[in-house]
Amino acid sequence: MAGYVLFISEDKLKDSTAINMNVDVEFLLPYVKIAQKKYVETKLGTNLFVAIQGMISGGTIGNPANANYKTLLDDYVADMLVHYAFYEVLPFLRYKVQNNNVVSKTAENSTPLTRAEAQDLRSEISNTAQFYTERLVDYLCNNSSLFPEYSTNSGADVNPDSNAYYQGMNLERPDKQGNKITIRDFLDTTYN
Repeated sequence: MAGYVLFISEDKLKDSTAINMNVDVEFLLPYVKIAQKKYVETKLGTNLFVAIQGMISGGTIGNPANANYKTLLDDYVADMLVHYAFYEVLPFLRYKVQNNNVVSKTAENSTPLTRAEAQDLRSEISNTAQFYTERLVDYLCNNSSLFPEYSTNSGADVNPDSNAYYQGMNLERPDKQGNKITIRDFLDTTYN
């Protein structure tokens, strides 16, 4: 993980979720990175994402001139990121890859969740993460003038996505639809 700047600490992740304090941070960090790339960068856009990374790595995020970025990070991004990191790591907390085998670990006095229970838990974690995503998107849309990098993406940069919820179906507004097939294409039929 050397060289990659994470937006949350191990303590923030463990204090804000049901992840036990004895879970090894080296196991968690790759999933924080995955969540940060999959969910945070897609909401901030590449330029704002890189700007915040630079402030964190440069130790300037706490400077008075960067107060807006610190508020964005602490009050919006971090809350969203901890829940998406938990969402990403959850399926792998029970399983370990060792040499040429994948093993399932359980404690002596515990009962593992069934697959259905684990899916329900993941769904609840996703709902919480999407709630915080909506807060982040609303804050950015209402305060975009505070973050000039939010609207300067081009070329191969990731443009910010203002959709907070995703449930596996494309229900975008028609003005964003373009030539995509939507549910309306299947519902608009005439019956004889």
